[in-house]
Amino acid sequence: MTEVKAYGGYLALSRTALAHNLAGIRRLVAPAQVMAVLKANAYGAGAVGMARALEDNGVSRFAVATVDEGVELRESGIGGDILCLTYFDGSDIEAIRHHDLTVTVFSQGSASLLHALAKKSGERVRVWIKVDTGLGRLGVPAAEAHNFIDDLAGLGTLRIAGIFSTLSENRVRDRQQLARLLALRRRPAVAPDALWSIASSHGILSMPESALDVVRPGVMLLGFAPSEPHRMDPRRVAVADLHPVVTWKTRIAAVKRVPAGEQVGYGEQPALEQDTRVASLMVGWSDGYPGTPQARSHVLIAARRCPVLALSANTTLVAVPGDLPVEAADEVVLLGRQGDALIGAEELARAGAGVYRLLAGIPPRVARIWS
Repeated sequence: MTEVKAYGGYLALSRTALAHNLAGIRRLVAPAQVMAVLKANAYGAGAVGMARALEDNGVSRFAVATVDEGVELRESGIGGDILCLTYFDGSDIEAIRHHDLTVTVFSQGSASLLHALAKKSGERVRVWIKVDTGLGRLGVPAAEAHNFIDDLAGLGTLRIAGIFSTLSENRVRDRQQLARLLALRRRPAVAPDALWSIASSHGILSMPESALDVVRPGVMLLGFAPSEPHRMDPRRVAVADLHPVVTWKTRIAAVKRVPAGEQVGYGEQPALEQDTRVASLMVGWSDGYPGTPQARSHVLIAARRCPVLALSANTTLVAVPGDLPVEAADEVVLLGRQGDALIGAEELARAGAGVYRLLAGIPPRVARIWS
Protein backbone atom coordinates (compact mmCIF):
# COMPACT_ATOMS: atom_id res chain seq x y z
CA MET A 1 0.00 0.00 0.00
CA THR A 2 1.18 3.52 -0.77
CA GLU A 3 2.81 5.20 2.22
CA VAL A 4 0.82 8.23 3.38
CA LYS A 5 1.15 10.83 6.05
CA ALA A 6 -1.16 9.88 8.88
CA TYR A 7 -2.16 13.34 10.09
CA GLY A 8 -5.88 12.94 10.65
CA GLY A 9 -5.63 9.24 9.92
CA TYR A 10 -6.34 7.62 6.58
CA LEU A 11 -8.78 5.12 5.11
CA ALA A 12 -7.35 1.90 3.73
CA LEU A 13 -9.84 0.51 1.20
CA SER A 14 -9.94 -3.02 -0.20
CA ARG A 15 -10.75 -3.67 -3.86
CA THR A 16 -11.11 -7.36 -3.05
CA ALA A 17 -13.76 -6.71 -0.39
CA LEU A 18 -15.66 -4.32 -2.69
CA ALA A 19 -15.72 -6.88 -5.51
CA HIS A 20 -16.92 -9.53 -3.03
CA ASN A 21 -19.78 -7.31 -1.82
CA LEU A 22 -20.81 -6.40 -5.36
CA ALA A 23 -20.92 -10.08 -6.31
CA GLY A 24 -23.14 -10.80 -3.30
CA ILE A 25 -25.54 -8.03 -4.28
CA ARG A 26 -25.73 -9.33 -7.83
CA ARG A 27 -26.54 -12.82 -6.54
CA LEU A 28 -29.41 -11.41 -4.51
CA VAL A 29 -31.01 -9.19 -7.16
CA ALA A 30 -30.31 -10.82 -10.56
CA PRO A 31 -31.43 -10.04 -13.21
CA ALA A 32 -31.82 -6.48 -11.88
CA GLN A 33 -29.04 -4.02 -12.69
CA VAL A 34 -26.91 -2.34 -10.02
CA MET A 35 -26.79 1.45 -9.75
CA ALA A 36 -24.13 2.27 -7.16
CA VAL A 37 -25.09 5.16 -4.86
CA LEU A 38 -22.06 7.38 -4.24
CA LYS A 39 -23.68 10.36 -2.55
CA ALA A 40 -22.05 11.99 0.49
CA ASN A 41 -18.62 11.17 -0.95
CA ALA A 42 -19.63 7.50 -1.21
CA TYR A 43 -20.62 7.59 2.46
CA GLY A 44 -17.12 8.73 3.33
CA ALA A 45 -15.17 6.20 1.26
CA GLY A 46 -14.42 8.70 -1.51
CA ALA A 47 -16.75 8.89 -4.51
CA VAL A 48 -14.14 9.03 -7.25
CA GLY A 49 -12.10 6.10 -5.95
CA MET A 50 -15.24 4.04 -5.39
CA ALA A 51 -16.51 4.78 -8.89
CA ARG A 52 -13.20 3.75 -10.46
CA ALA A 53 -13.09 0.51 -8.49
CA LEU A 54 -16.72 -0.25 -9.39
CA GLU A 55 -16.12 0.50 -13.08
CA ASP A 56 -13.34 -2.10 -12.97
CA ASN A 57 -16.03 -4.55 -11.82
CA GLY A 58 -18.47 -3.77 -14.61
CA VAL A 59 -20.70 -1.17 -12.95
CA SER A 60 -21.81 1.54 -15.39
CA ARG A 61 -24.64 3.18 -13.44
CA PHE A 62 -23.98 5.60 -10.59
CA ALA A 63 -26.17 7.82 -8.44
CA VAL A 64 -25.18 10.95 -6.54
CA ALA A 65 -27.16 13.52 -4.62
CA THR A 66 -26.32 16.74 -6.44
CA VAL A 67 -25.19 18.04 -9.80
CA ASP A 68 -21.90 19.13 -8.23
CA GLU A 69 -21.25 15.55 -7.11
CA GLY A 70 -21.96 14.36 -10.66
CA VAL A 71 -19.59 16.94 -12.12
CA GLU A 72 -16.83 15.74 -9.78
CA LEU A 73 -17.17 12.20 -11.13
CA ARG A 74 -17.21 13.31 -14.76
CA GLU A 75 -14.20 15.59 -14.33
CA SER A 76 -12.35 12.62 -12.82
CA GLY A 77 -12.99 10.55 -15.93
CA ILE A 78 -15.96 8.46 -14.78
CA GLY A 79 -18.12 7.30 -17.67
CA GLY A 80 -21.45 5.53 -17.76
CA ASP A 81 -24.74 6.98 -16.57
CA ILE A 82 -24.65 9.34 -13.58
CA LEU A 83 -28.03 10.09 -12.01
CA CYS A 84 -28.41 13.13 -9.73
CA LEU A 85 -31.05 12.09 -7.20
CA THR A 86 -32.17 15.39 -5.68
CA TYR A 87 -32.95 19.01 -6.50
CA PHE A 88 -31.39 21.13 -9.24
CA ASP A 89 -32.11 24.67 -10.44
CA GLY A 90 -31.30 26.99 -13.31
CA SER A 91 -27.72 27.49 -12.19
CA ASP A 92 -27.07 23.76 -12.82
CA ILE A 93 -28.41 23.58 -16.37
CA GLU A 94 -25.17 24.20 -18.22
CA ALA A 95 -23.33 21.62 -16.08
CA ILE A 96 -26.07 19.06 -16.73
CA ARG A 97 -25.66 19.55 -20.48
CA HIS A 98 -21.89 19.83 -20.58
CA HIS A 99 -21.26 16.77 -18.40
CA ASP A 100 -24.06 14.61 -19.82
CA LEU A 101 -25.73 14.04 -16.46
CA THR A 102 -29.07 12.35 -15.90
CA VAL A 103 -31.29 14.30 -13.52
CA THR A 104 -34.33 13.63 -11.38
CA VAL A 105 -37.61 15.37 -12.18
CA PHE A 106 -40.53 15.69 -9.78
CA SER A 107 -41.98 19.14 -10.53
CA GLN A 108 -43.27 21.10 -13.49
CA GLY A 109 -40.65 23.77 -12.78
CA SER A 110 -37.72 21.40 -13.20
CA ALA A 111 -39.32 19.87 -16.27
CA SER A 112 -39.65 23.33 -17.82
CA LEU A 113 -35.95 24.04 -17.26
CA LEU A 114 -34.99 20.82 -19.02
CA HIS A 115 -37.50 21.38 -21.81
CA ALA A 116 -35.85 24.74 -22.52
CA LEU A 117 -32.41 23.12 -22.45
CA ALA A 118 -33.50 20.47 -24.96
CA LYS A 119 -35.00 23.10 -27.26
CA LYS A 120 -31.74 25.06 -27.17
CA SER A 121 -29.42 22.09 -27.70
CA GLY A 122 -31.62 20.19 -30.11
CA GLU A 123 -31.13 17.01 -28.09
CA ARG A 124 -33.52 15.17 -25.79
CA VAL A 125 -32.57 15.31 -22.10
CA ARG A 126 -32.35 12.04 -20.17
CA VAL A 127 -34.34 12.03 -16.89
CA TRP A 128 -35.60 9.79 -14.14
CA ILE A 129 -38.92 10.64 -12.51
CA LYS A 130 -39.12 10.47 -8.72
CA VAL A 131 -42.43 9.26 -7.26
CA ASP A 132 -43.31 9.75 -3.61
CA THR A 133 -44.99 6.49 -2.65
CA GLY A 134 -45.21 7.31 1.04
CA LEU A 135 -41.89 8.58 2.38
CA GLY A 136 -43.12 12.17 2.30
CA ARG A 137 -39.86 13.43 0.85
CA LEU A 138 -39.05 14.57 -2.70
CA GLY A 139 -41.22 13.14 -5.46
CA VAL A 140 -44.46 13.46 -7.36
CA PRO A 141 -47.29 12.12 -5.16
CA ALA A 142 -48.14 8.63 -6.38
CA ALA A 143 -51.76 9.60 -7.08
CA GLU A 144 -50.60 12.34 -9.46
CA ALA A 145 -47.70 10.48 -11.05
CA HIS A 146 -49.52 8.97 -14.05
CA ASN A 147 -50.67 12.33 -15.37
CA PHE A 148 -47.28 13.91 -14.59
CA ILE A 149 -45.44 11.23 -16.58
CA ASP A 150 -47.87 11.56 -19.49
CA ASP A 151 -47.36 15.33 -19.52
CA LEU A 152 -43.58 14.97 -19.59
CA ALA A 153 -43.72 12.32 -22.31
CA GLY A 154 -45.92 14.66 -24.34
CA LEU A 155 -43.26 17.39 -24.36
CA GLY A 156 -41.18 15.35 -26.79
CA THR A 157 -37.94 16.81 -25.40
CA LEU A 158 -37.33 14.55 -22.43
CA ARG A 159 -36.33 10.90 -22.55
CA ILE A 160 -37.78 9.16 -19.52
CA ALA A 161 -35.03 6.66 -18.75
CA GLY A 162 -36.37 5.57 -15.38
CA ILE A 163 -39.01 5.93 -12.69
CA PHE A 164 -38.09 5.43 -9.06
CA SER A 165 -39.12 5.81 -5.46
CA THR A 166 -37.52 5.38 -2.03
CA LEU A 167 -38.67 2.96 0.67
CA SER A 168 -39.28 4.09 4.24
CA GLU A 169 -37.49 1.06 5.79
CA ASN A 170 -40.65 0.18 7.71
CA ARG A 171 -41.97 -3.24 6.70
CA VAL A 172 -45.66 -2.35 6.62
CA ARG A 173 -45.12 0.95 4.81
CA ASP A 174 -42.60 -0.61 2.42
CA ARG A 175 -45.16 -3.13 1.17
CA GLN A 176 -47.66 -0.31 0.64
CA GLN A 177 -45.07 1.77 -1.18
CA LEU A 178 -44.06 -1.06 -3.49
CA ALA A 179 -47.72 -1.79 -4.25
CA ARG A 180 -48.27 1.87 -5.20
CA LEU A 181 -45.29 1.90 -7.55
CA LEU A 182 -46.30 -1.40 -9.17
CA ALA A 183 -49.86 -0.12 -9.64
CA LEU A 184 -48.42 2.87 -11.49
CA ARG A 185 -46.26 0.58 -13.60
CA ARG A 186 -49.29 -1.47 -14.66
CA ARG A 187 -51.17 1.53 -16.02
CA PRO A 188 -51.09 1.77 -19.83
CA ALA A 189 -48.77 4.11 -21.73
CA VAL A 190 -46.62 4.98 -18.73
CA ALA A 191 -43.09 5.36 -20.15
CA PRO A 192 -42.95 1.85 -21.68
CA ASP A 193 -39.15 1.87 -22.04
CA ALA A 194 -38.34 3.19 -18.55
CA LEU A 195 -36.45 1.25 -15.92
CA TRP A 196 -38.10 0.98 -12.48
CA SER A 197 -36.38 1.13 -9.13
CA ILE A 198 -37.29 1.32 -5.44
CA ALA A 199 -34.78 -0.79 -3.49
CA SER A 200 -31.65 0.56 -1.86
CA SER A 201 -29.44 -1.38 0.60
CA HIS A 202 -32.22 -2.02 3.13
CA GLY A 203 -34.67 -3.22 0.48
CA ILE A 204 -32.08 -5.54 -1.03
CA LEU A 205 -31.54 -7.22 2.35
CA SER A 206 -35.14 -7.29 3.52
CA MET A 207 -37.57 -7.35 0.60
CA PRO A 208 -36.56 -9.44 -2.46
CA GLU A 209 -39.64 -8.48 -4.46
CA SER A 210 -38.48 -4.85 -4.44
CA ALA A 211 -35.53 -5.45 -6.80
CA LEU A 212 -37.50 -4.58 -9.97
CA ASP A 213 -35.21 -3.46 -12.85
CA VAL A 214 -32.52 -1.54 -10.94
CA VAL A 215 -31.33 -1.60 -7.32
CA ARG A 216 -29.45 1.24 -5.67
CA PRO A 217 -27.01 -0.11 -3.04
CA GLY A 218 -24.94 2.38 -1.09
CA VAL A 219 -23.48 1.62 2.32
CA MET A 220 -23.72 -2.15 1.83
CA LEU A 221 -21.18 -1.88 -0.99
CA LEU A 222 -18.77 -0.82 1.76
CA GLY A 223 -19.61 -3.97 3.69
CA PHE A 224 -21.74 -2.34 6.38
CA ALA A 225 -25.28 -3.40 7.20
CA PRO A 226 -27.82 -0.63 6.53
CA SER A 227 -30.09 -1.54 9.44
CA GLU A 228 -30.35 -3.40 12.72
CA PRO A 229 -30.29 -7.22 12.30
CA HIS A 230 -33.95 -7.71 13.26
CA ARG A 231 -35.05 -5.40 10.43
CA MET A 232 -33.37 -7.47 7.72
CA ASP A 233 -33.87 -10.98 6.33
CA PRO A 234 -31.11 -13.14 7.90
CA ARG A 235 -31.04 -15.45 4.90
CA ARG A 236 -30.36 -12.57 2.52
CA VAL A 237 -27.76 -11.13 4.88
CA ALA A 238 -26.01 -14.52 4.84
CA VAL A 239 -26.03 -14.64 1.03
CA ALA A 240 -24.65 -11.11 0.83
CA ASP A 241 -21.83 -12.07 3.24
CA LEU A 242 -20.65 -8.48 3.47
CA HIS A 243 -16.94 -7.80 3.98
CA PRO A 244 -15.85 -4.39 5.30
CA VAL A 245 -14.10 -2.37 2.61
CA VAL A 246 -12.88 0.39 4.94
CA THR A 247 -10.23 0.28 7.64
CA TRP A 248 -9.59 3.64 9.34
CA LYS A 249 -6.02 3.98 10.55
CA THR A 250 -3.71 6.54 12.12
CA ARG A 251 -0.34 6.53 13.90
CA ILE A 252 1.05 7.28 17.32
CA ALA A 253 2.66 10.71 17.64
CA ALA A 254 4.18 10.18 21.10
CA VAL A 255 4.01 7.97 24.20
CA LYS A 256 4.57 9.14 27.76
CA ARG A 257 3.97 7.95 31.31
CA VAL A 258 1.48 10.05 33.32
CA PRO A 259 1.50 9.54 37.10
CA ALA A 260 -1.53 8.47 39.12
CA GLY A 261 -3.72 11.35 40.27
CA GLU A 262 -3.09 13.47 37.15
CA GLN A 263 -5.71 14.33 34.55
CA VAL A 264 -5.26 14.23 30.77
CA GLY A 265 -7.02 16.26 28.11
CA TYR A 266 -9.02 19.48 28.36
CA GLY A 267 -11.52 20.35 31.06
CA GLU A 268 -12.39 18.35 34.11
CA GLN A 269 -11.47 14.72 33.62
CA PRO A 270 -11.38 11.83 36.08
CA ALA A 271 -7.95 11.56 37.71
CA LEU A 272 -5.90 8.58 36.63
CA GLU A 273 -6.12 5.83 39.23
CA GLN A 274 -2.63 4.53 38.50
CA ASP A 275 0.50 5.41 36.57
CA THR A 276 -0.56 5.19 32.93
CA ARG A 277 1.21 5.06 29.60
CA VAL A 278 -0.63 7.54 27.39
CA ALA A 279 -0.31 7.52 23.61
CA SER A 280 -1.16 10.64 21.61
CA LEU A 281 -2.72 9.69 18.26
CA MET A 282 -2.62 11.82 15.11
CA VAL A 283 -6.41 12.12 14.82
CA GLY A 284 -9.14 14.17 16.50
CA TRP A 285 -12.72 15.30 16.20
CA SER A 286 -11.87 17.67 13.32
CA ASP A 287 -10.95 14.54 11.33
CA GLY A 288 -14.37 13.01 11.97
CA TYR A 289 -13.26 10.68 14.74
CA PRO A 290 -16.12 10.43 17.28
CA GLY A 291 -14.57 8.27 20.01
CA THR A 292 -14.95 9.47 23.60
CA PRO A 293 -14.29 8.09 27.08
CA GLN A 294 -17.99 8.59 27.87
CA ALA A 295 -18.87 6.16 25.06
CA ARG A 296 -16.17 3.74 26.28
CA SER A 297 -14.48 3.96 22.89
CA HIS A 298 -11.37 1.92 22.10
CA VAL A 299 -8.70 1.79 19.40
CA LEU A 300 -6.45 -1.11 18.39
CA ILE A 301 -2.68 -1.01 18.93
CA ALA A 302 -0.76 -4.21 18.22
CA ALA A 303 -4.14 -6.01 18.16
CA ARG A 304 -4.92 -4.88 21.73
CA ARG A 305 -7.91 -2.76 22.70
CA CYS A 306 -6.81 0.55 24.22
CA PRO A 307 -9.40 2.85 25.83
CA VAL A 308 -9.85 6.46 24.74
CA LEU A 309 -9.04 8.90 27.56
CA ALA A 310 -9.61 12.26 25.86
CA LEU A 311 -10.32 13.81 22.47
CA SER A 312 -9.43 17.20 20.99
CA ALA A 313 -9.47 18.73 17.51
CA ASN A 314 -6.34 17.01 16.24
CA THR A 315 -5.34 14.52 18.92
CA THR A 316 -6.81 11.52 20.70
CA LEU A 317 -5.27 10.25 23.93
CA VAL A 318 -5.47 6.55 24.74
CA ALA A 319 -4.22 4.36 27.59
CA VAL A 320 -1.68 1.76 26.54
CA PRO A 321 -1.20 -1.47 28.53
CA GLY A 322 2.06 -1.44 30.46
CA ASP A 323 3.30 -4.66 28.87
CA LEU A 324 2.71 -3.48 25.30
CA PRO A 325 5.85 -2.24 23.51
CA VAL A 326 4.79 0.82 21.49
CA GLU A 327 6.52 3.88 20.13
CA ALA A 328 5.92 6.87 17.87
CA ALA A 329 4.84 6.03 14.30
CA ASP A 330 3.25 2.71 15.28
CA GLU A 331 0.02 1.98 13.41
CA VAL A 332 -3.34 2.35 15.17
CA VAL A 333 -6.71 1.08 13.91
CA LEU A 334 -9.72 3.27 14.69
CA LEU A 335 -12.22 1.24 12.66
CA GLY A 336 -11.68 -2.26 11.36
CA ARG A 337 -9.58 -5.29 12.13
CA GLN A 338 -6.03 -5.62 13.42
CA GLY A 339 -4.91 -9.19 13.96
CA ASP A 340 -7.79 -10.99 15.67
CA ALA A 341 -9.19 -7.81 17.24
CA LEU A 342 -11.96 -5.71 15.75
CA ILE A 343 -13.48 -2.26 16.18
CA GLY A 344 -16.77 -2.60 14.30
CA ALA A 345 -18.66 0.26 12.68
CA GLU A 346 -21.61 -0.24 15.00
CA GLU A 347 -19.33 0.00 18.04
CA LEU A 348 -17.65 3.21 16.91
CA ALA A 349 -20.94 4.69 15.70
CA ARG A 350 -22.36 4.46 19.23
CA ALA A 351 -20.16 7.44 20.06
CA GLY A 352 -21.69 9.41 17.20
CA ALA A 353 -24.98 9.18 15.35
CA GLY A 354 -25.07 5.91 13.42
CA VAL A 355 -22.97 4.18 10.75
CA TYR A 356 -24.07 6.45 7.89
CA ARG A 357 -23.13 9.66 9.69
CA LEU A 358 -19.95 8.14 11.08
CA LEU A 359 -18.57 7.37 7.63
CA ALA A 360 -19.92 10.41 5.80
CA GLY A 361 -18.52 12.66 8.54
CA ILE A 362 -14.92 11.78 7.68
CA PRO A 363 -13.76 14.88 5.76
CA PRO A 364 -12.44 14.62 2.18
CA ARG A 365 -8.96 15.78 3.24
CA VAL A 366 -8.44 12.45 5.03
CA ALA A 367 -6.54 10.27 2.54
CA ARG A 368 -8.31 7.34 0.89
CA ILE A 369 -5.87 4.64 -0.23
CA TRP A 370 -7.01 1.67 -2.35
CA SER A 371 -5.19 -1.63 -2.49
